Amino acid sequence: MKLVFLGTGSGAPSIKRNVSSVALIFSDESKVWLWDCGEATQHQILRTSIKMSKIEKIFVSHLHGDHLFGLPGLLASRGLACGKNQRNIQIFGPEGLDSYLKDTLDISNTYIPYEIKITVIPTNTKSGVIYEDEECKVNYCEIIHSIKTYAFSLEEKKKEKHFLIEKAREYRIQPGPIYKSLKEGGTIQLPDGRVLHGKNFVINSQKRKKIIFGSDTTFSKNLVNFARDADLLIHESTFSIKEKENALCNFHSTAGMAAETAKNAKVKQLILTHISSRYNLKNKNNRVSEKDLLTEAREIFPDTLLAEDFMIYHI
Repeated sequence: MKLVFLGTGSGAPSIKRNVSSVALIFSDESKVWLWDCGEATQHQILRTSIKMSKIEKIFVSHLHGDHLFGLPGLLASRGLACGKNQRNIQIFGPEGLDSYLKDTLDISNTYIPYEIKITVIPTNTKSGVIYEDEECKVNYCEIIHSIKTYAFSLEEKKKEKHFLIEKAREYRIQPGPIYKSLKEGGTIQLPDGRVLHGKNFVINSQKRKKIIFGSDTTFSKNLVNFARDADLLIHESTFSIKEKENALCNFHSTAGMAAETAKNAKVKQLILTHISSRYNLKNKNNRVSEKDLLTEAREIFPDTLLAEDFMIYHI
């Protein structure tokens, strides 16, 4: 799998950063899931190799415009691209998402030639499973922002198995049904009497991954527990430590707070996103730069990266 950061800014689009959206592209590239869909996300997609026809699920963390306003336009363009042959789409998010989309599409008389299924997170729950199939499971967890906001986790359910072909050749086993039996973990007896156990010919080539999509929040113990031992935590970093009071008043995080979450949760990698345009190097009114945000976080949690629009991260 790989992640493509389509928008990494906060509040409003800037020349350098669009607003929030991350695309998850699965290994066979047959499907794409989006996490948030801020204004002009479809424009960002046009600058990548992602095909809108392959987007099949969208997870919306909360109903602030910089995470939501791109959704109606993307859905409409997706319909125009492939018409009735377009695959259906599932959208998940907080209460009000369904009425927002219905009203927007109805008032604008927008025709969508495919089915949209909306799953609303129950307001009386703090956490739970929002989606599950044979490959993975998506959980949600309420975090602390000015409106109802959720973090999501994606967890793989299967381990990929790698068959040790070279070892099979050492035993002079010919390709065919015996390979299949061993790969499935079976025990076989060869014509010469040798007994082979499948577990000796198969290794787990990749452990199950856990990715956390953190969204807008101030420091949250719920998020620490939710992200425990994750391979990757994507966390907002709207402010620097010098503006901690401003961050707290607006229910946002500093780079240091994001790093504390990563450290306490014992994640393997932290990626900072939702960066305020005030930290752009061209902004002469602020002495703190984006590089300073990264330094601030790395002093607490060294395995930290700063997201940029169109950055690709392989899982």
